[in-house]
Amino acid sequence: MIRFALAAVLAVTPATASAVSPRAPTPAPAAASLAANPWSPTLDDPVLANLLAHAELGSLDIRMALARLEKARADVDLARAGGRPRLTIGAEAAIGGADFSSSSAGAGAPVLGGYEVDLFHRLKHGQEAAKSDEAAALQDVAAARQLVLAEVARTYVGLRADQEHRAAAELRASLAGQIEDLIRRKTVEGSARDEELTSARTAQTRARAEVQRAEHAVEAGRMRLGLLLGQDKLIDEPAYAGDEIPATPSMTTVASEAVQARPDIQAAFARLQAADARRAEAVAASRPRFTLTAGVGSGDTDLLYLLDVRALAWAVAGGLTHELLDGGAAKARKRGAEAEAQLAELAYRKTVGEAWGQARLNLAALQDAATAEAMAKTSWTRAVRAFGTGQMRHDDGDIDGLALAALEAGAADADVALTNAQAARAQAYVDLLLALGGHAT
Repeated sequence: MIRFALAAVLAVTPATASAVSPRAPTPAPAAASLAANPWSPTLDDPVLANLLAHAELGSLDIRMALARLEKARADVDLARAGGRPRLTIGAEAAIGGADFSSSSAGAGAPVLGGYEVDLFHRLKHGQEAAKSDEAAALQDVAAARQLVLAEVARTYVGLRADQEHRAAAELRASLAGQIEDLIRRKTVEGSARDEELTSARTAQTRARAEVQRAEHAVEAGRMRLGLLLGQDKLIDEPAYAGDEIPATPSMTTVASEAVQARPDIQAAFARLQAADARRAEAVAASRPRFTLTAGVGSGDTDLLYLLDVRALAWAVAGGLTHELLDGGAAKARKRGAEAEAQLAELAYRKTVGEAWGQARLNLAALQDAATAEAMAKTSWTRAVRAFGTGQMRHDDGDIDGLALAALEAGAADADVALTNAQAARAQAYVDLLLALGGHAT
């Protein structure tokens, strides 16, 4: 049974209730630690639990998101490196002369150091932008996990439904064979026409074709699950006992702030913070820069001319530079950063609006699916009772085998309809959990 499994599918996905600060991003969980204890103790379907745990480790989408997170963390280190002192060592040698009759040579091993004083916080804003990008990448990992786990659960429910479809198709094929035998005997006895026998044989052929289609659907579900788990083959078909799609918890309302925990909203907010930091960085980049330079055993030509010496044992210098004419590059960078910030703000607002709209639509879909399931269950109950009554009447000789087979086929069809309704409700519940960021309330 997967009633509690579906409720726990997304509940373990990391999501924050408030905006993620780029100054202190949450460390991303490693794939191995995610697989160590990924699910709630209330998980009630070991097959689904095993599939979800394998998806944690093998999903290519999750692994790609983790790789992007690692790239974002490397960019943070790169941004931090810009605000730290730099040290360069090397070796140099030269030979030459004032005329072609004499020459002189010299060599040295200079050590040069440099440091930019962040007067207008250009480097600081760059670091803040990189940290916000890291926070967004972290939320992208959470979003990828939610999408993969939700799709695994939905596909698993679909596979269970396809197994029921196949069982029902096999039953209908068996009934079609029995009906064909009964009509053939009646034809021999003269109580049935040849047209009825032809129709029965056609129905049997169609029933066999339906069995084949159902088998292909089961195979497709196994292939889909294999791909979600990062495999290039079908998963082993789970055992089927005839009732693997239970009812899921009912939900009638959703809190207006529930969607704020969604990782895509958190990622959009972090990217908005990154864009604001880049806008401030672009403004600071248009202002003068102040750098400190130091050298030991330096032959740096700028320092030689500045101190009016031929060689230096050591030197410390400071410089303030500002580009007066840049062809409008600084202005263009600021315009671009402002446009990026505006786009990030609009993207954030759009993400929040779509998330709330999606949650409302998915809640309505879940309620509709629950209603359809209740109606299907009523029809199934009637069909099963009718079949039970028909069995008693057949035993009493009131109806023949053809009528009893028709009642059994009706019960099988009602069972398929109920399975479809249960699967639709379970998948609608998973969709609603996904829209709420993994939380049912």
